Amino acid sequence: MEFRGKKIDDLIVNLEFADGTSAEYGVHKYFCFKGKEYFAMLPLIGKNQLDHTKKCVLYEVQEDAEKNPVVVYIEDDGEYERAANYYSTLA
Repeated sequence: MEFRGKKIDDLIVNLEFADGTSAEYGVHKYFCFKGKEYFAMLPLIGKNQLDHTKKCVLYEVQEDAEKNPVVVYIEDDGEYERAANYYSTLA
């Protein structure tokens, strides 16, 4: 699967959390829902293996000026729940 010409298997995102910690996540799935694009991501084991024993997290995905993917935290709980429900029909 690809996101605008980039293989999602190659996309690694460093997520920073509110408590000051961070972790690397890989993209498990890319999907569109209600006019927005989303990544379902899993933490990594080692350098680039997805940890399927963990729960997926969803982030909206946008592009920066150089057309690189940028993940955006979904602040609206309702939007997150609707996107998660849609994602569960894909998995």
